[in-house]
Amino acid sequence: MNEINIEKAMRNVLQILQTQPEHYKRFGIYWWTVKALLKQYYSQDNIYLLGDYVDESITDRVPDANTQALLKMAFEEYAHNTAYGRDDKTVEDTEGEIVTIYDEDAGL
Repeated sequence: MNEINIEKAMRNVLQILQTQPEHYKRFGIYWWTVKALLKQYYSQDNIYLLGDYVDESITDRVPDANTQALLKMAFEEYAHNTAYGRDDKTVEDTEGEIVTIYDEDAGL
């Protein structure tokens, strides 16, 4: 498996979210993983979504894996939810349970 260039990936994610911030929900349960990675390179000066809010009831559902594997899962989730996602804030977790993704920092 090719390694993901995290800095380049976060630059691309930032560009998407700067034009369509509501798309953070498409990362599903991996949003807070992506958010933490974004915060390594950017701040709320770049995009308001990068505050300190974390929904631990959702992050507890994220599988235990290394950063590369989690980012791959996050991008697969984003692609799936872009193609087949719901119109609301709900996604499926890894067990198939429906959960609501809401980040207070986003307000969306």
